Amino acid sequence: MVRELIEWWAGLSPWLRFGVAGGLLLVSTILFLTGFSFRVSIWGWAIGFALLLFSFPSSAEKKGYHDF
Repeated sequence: MVRELIEWWAGLSPWLRFGVAGGLLLVSTILFLTGFSFRVSIWGWAIGFALLLFSFPSSAEKKGYHDF
């Protein structure tokens, strides 16, 4: 299940991957600054940073290869 999710995420456009991760980080920061919930902000930042790490293209993807 987790591997399929990572493969699906890797199959998306890098612009979309960075946009989703950045949007999640932005929304979490706004929620934190407005005092909504610290717990929600922490989880949003954690998930956003994890998605951001998986957003960068692999070395094979940089060379133009795509295996799925």
